[in-house]
Amino acid sequence: MDSTNAIIYLDIDKETPKIKFWYPYNLPEPFRREIGEECISIISGDPTFIPEILLIYPISHLKIKVLIKYFKREDSTQNEGISKSAIIFVFAENDDQIYYRYMSYIDSYFSKTVSSMLTLEKNEIINEVIHEEIVKLHMILCNLTEYLVSKSEYIPEKVEPSRKIIQSNQVEKTKFKVVVLGDPRVGKTSTILRFTDNVFMRAYIPTMGLNITQKIFDVDTNIVELVLWDIGGQAKFELIRKKFYEGANIILLIFDLTSPLSFANVPKWHQDIKNYMKNNQALKGYLIGNKNDLVKKRIVSERDAKNLSYALDLEYLEISALTGHNVEMAFQKIARKLLFFNKIDS
Repeated sequence: MDSTNAIIYLDIDKETPKIKFWYPYNLPEPFRREIGEECISIISGDPTFIPEILLIYPISHLKIKVLIKYFKREDSTQNEGISKSAIIFVFAENDDQIYYRYMSYIDSYFSKTVSSMLTLEKNEIINEVIHEEIVKLHMILCNLTEYLVSKSEYIPEKVEPSRKIIQSNQVEKTKFKVVVLGDPRVGKTSTILRFTDNVFMRAYIPTMGLNITQKIFDVDTNIVELVLWDIGGQAKFELIRKKFYEGANIILLIFDLTSPLSFANVPKWHQDIKNYMKNNQALKGYLIGNKNDLVKKRIVSERDAKNLSYALDLEYLEISALTGHNVEMAFQKIARKLLFFNKIDS
């Protein structure tokens, strides 16, 4: 069966996690279990941490992505005094640009449902009524997705033969975590979408917390899987960012070539992740100047950018997420660098 556009209600307990409800009702049990395990693993490192924002997360071997809304409630039976739950919406991979663009809007529906569920639970209303709220959310999200897809505007490009995407989960591949940082509005999400989906967002939509995207492709006869963590640049997400730095294989610091402020803030982002790295671990990464198509509006010179990259011990690249210039080349280069480091470390 087609398991996209399904919804799952997960009760998270570090001893006995349990899927309390799912819709459609014929959603296969192995499918439900795998999704539940993936969503639990995201927050398994810290029993008190709940990312109270909407997340996009890829489950590549199932060829799906999920929207995850974690939430908590007071619970005196738990050691930390709280219990944790999640509502998970399963969707098709090729719809992810829709959710990137309208994350804040969609999050409002999740938040409203969670609020209703908690109120009903507090008033000791039977589970069937609570489950009805989840089914309502499922219907809203399905209808909303259909509507937003019909109204979506993006610039498609013909995929070149050299950009072959490897989709089989049978091939042996090397997986890397890539953390993408930078000020709001510099084009982090647009750069990722240009690389992974070959689309460009016409309107700026701020990343509300964390989006995770992956792409599997071949590099010099090697199969590489890049998992790109696009972390919101707003100050209110500072705590969330630090929780997700762990395990990064490489960092990409992106700035806007037309914005001297975004360039001036690059060392702040570099120090932010450096402070979190354990045992003074050396940072491996790239400084990336975006919007090099805006020649007349450009303010940051290539010389200044290269000087900063040298000072931070990063390599420097320039791209345009709008036109796609150098984007594919940049990620091919990043993948080769990761393979090189991986060979040395092993």
